[in-house]
Amino acid sequence: MDVYQAITKRSTVYSFLDKQIKEEILVKLLDAARMSPAAGSIHEYEFIIVGNKAKKTEISKICLTPKIDSAPYMIVVICDPEKLKSIFGLDGEEVFCVENVSLAIENLLLAATNEGLGSAWIATVKQEPIKQLLKIPDKYIVRGVIPLGYPSEEPSKQTQLLPKLSEITHVESFNNE
Repeated sequence: MDVYQAITKRSTVYSFLDKQIKEEILVKLLDAARMSPAAGSIHEYEFIIVGNKAKKTEISKICLTPKIDSAPYMIVVICDPEKLKSIFGLDGEEVFCVENVSLAIENLLLAATNEGLGSAWIATVKQEPIKQLLKIPDKYIVRGVIPLGYPSEEPSKQTQLLPKLSEITHVESFNNE
């Protein structure tokens, strides 16, 4: 599958088969995330792999997203904004930390699609309960939970929700006729 096929095939999946993911595939996905571009080449994000059923169930409850605990793994993506703040100030802390993590997660999602896996980016995260559950130090921010697994049904692409390219593209200046 080439990158364009992965982009068009990728969709959000919340329900998964009871089928394990090989460790080498999981490592490959995390490596793809690690290779994403980053402001100042500072990769301030880290990944927590969660495979324990009880923890996955608790994370599913915390994220208010039922069924994602059926995924064999969840990748909890955290970042240390201080690493960027020391170089870029508040932009580093408030902007680049989010952007860097977003790029890493997108790489992970596309690599998962390439491997025939379903995934989702659960960004609605209650910080303190997840930090307590996974013993994450206070200085980190949880930026997302990514359930990973083989989809239990064929994912549906909702392309009708996508804007037309002509509606979101401008040439030379905004609203240039």
